[in-house]
Amino acid sequence: MISWMQHNNKYLVITIWVATIAFIGAGFVGWGSVNFGVKSNSIAKVGDVPVSKVKYQFTYSNLYNQYAQKLGANNFDKEKAKSLGLEKKAFRNLYNEALLLNMANEYGVIVSEKEVAQEIEKFDILKDKDGNIDKSIYENFLRARGLKAKDFESIIADELRVRKLITLIHAKPLPLEKKAMESTFNIADKIRYKLLKSSDVNVSVDQSELKSYWEKNRINYLTKTQYELEWLVTKAENMNLTKKDLEDFYKENSFNYIDKEGKLIDFNSSIESVKKDLTLKKLKKQAILDRNRFKKGKLAATKRSIIDEGNSTLPVEAWKLIKSAKIDSYLKPQVVGNRYYTIHLLKKIDPKEMSFEEAKPLVEKEYLQIKKSKKLEKLAKSLEKSPEKLTSSVNEFLTLSKFQTIPDLTPQDSMKFIRYIFGSAKKIDKVTVSDGVVVYEVVEQKLLEKSSTVGTLDKEIAAIKTGELDSNLLKELSQKYSTQLYVKGLQ
Repeated sequence: MISWMQHNNKYLVITIWVATIAFIGAGFVGWGSVNFGVKSNSIAKVGDVPVSKVKYQFTYSNLYNQYAQKLGANNFDKEKAKSLGLEKKAFRNLYNEALLLNMANEYGVIVSEKEVAQEIEKFDILKDKDGNIDKSIYENFLRARGLKAKDFESIIADELRVRKLITLIHAKPLPLEKKAMESTFNIADKIRYKLLKSSDVNVSVDQSELKSYWEKNRINYLTKTQYELEWLVTKAENMNLTKKDLEDFYKENSFNYIDKEGKLIDFNSSIESVKKDLTLKKLKKQAILDRNRFKKGKLAATKRSIIDEGNSTLPVEAWKLIKSAKIDSYLKPQVVGNRYYTIHLLKKIDPKEMSFEEAKPLVEKEYLQIKKSKKLEKLAKSLEKSPEKLTSSVNEFLTLSKFQTIPDLTPQDSMKFIRYIFGSAKKIDKVTVSDGVVVYEVVEQKLLEKSSTVGTLDKEIAAIKTGELDSNLLKELSQKYSTQLYVKGLQ
């Protein structure tokens, strides 16, 4: 569904409005459920598409699981879920999907059993250690969720149909779209403007305002996930490396010593890197032996600490292992600098809501920015009514086909600003940039000769279409397909 709108005969805005719902996620726990107490197998009917209780329970449980993993099982329960409106969110997802499924029915969009099977085969959670779908794992997966195979496969089929529908909506750029874009690239504007910076406005907040804002948004202020760890360090001691050892290692591994241009770095220039790599290679065997002794209690930990997830004390590779490891695991030795760390995972500490005092610095920073933005918006609206106060100007004409930097703006903001100008139908308008708001007026406009730099516009058009995705299609479908709700309180 494509809507064309022409503004001032200078450009077209193309909008395609779609939405899709994804149900499947790894790490499902299955804590969340809702008891409806209705005899029907459905909780609602949207157009010709019923919304089943089974599908609702599955969707709700997935949402519940996402929040529980974010907040930690100890900080999340059904009462918390209810206060966050999870029941309504789950229904809204299914309602939107049902609208799209009605449209898919209307246009004859179908999926085969083979396509469903191929989609299920993508889920790693259903595979054995060799990467193959295991029937017993699949059966346990379904049992844990209270699902029958036909119900789960129906959920997957609906998801695939929605995806197909969206793919069909995303048509290739049409000749009229290309013509519209070309005309936009051949327009040049001269402007005057004024940048209203965040530093130009002063705002203040009192404790009651901050606390009130925190109360409404407290779920957004969580402590970081923490891990209690102890680790054993294995480092090189009394390791004598001869020049011949280093030269031999370099010859065998010279492909690792390449500069930015892809050229081989000679031995003398790479000798420090060679020393480190050879040391780690020889040290690895000792690190493995140390890990076994550490695990058996024959070696004491070098250090024990509680640290935030992602702390730079440990490398990224180590954190990947820690996050997926079981409690009381002894991880394989990890390279840290020129030594090895064997990490023992003692405890994972889930995020929890910060107290007001803990969150206060973050709350204050965010709330002050919100107040500044509101004040800047008010000033910008006032300035739009008095364009004679726009004190800055760009002497040359601006175009989309040539990159230009606007005085007072960063290159990134300049690009955003220029794109906005040629996407607005207004002579006087405003645009938000990284450090405030720019109010501008187009004071002169002219047509250029057809630009030779325009080239193919397919990507540009696709970007516009994607950027304009929103809820209008769903709004239109909601007017077309009536809804019968069999359970109160879900809308």
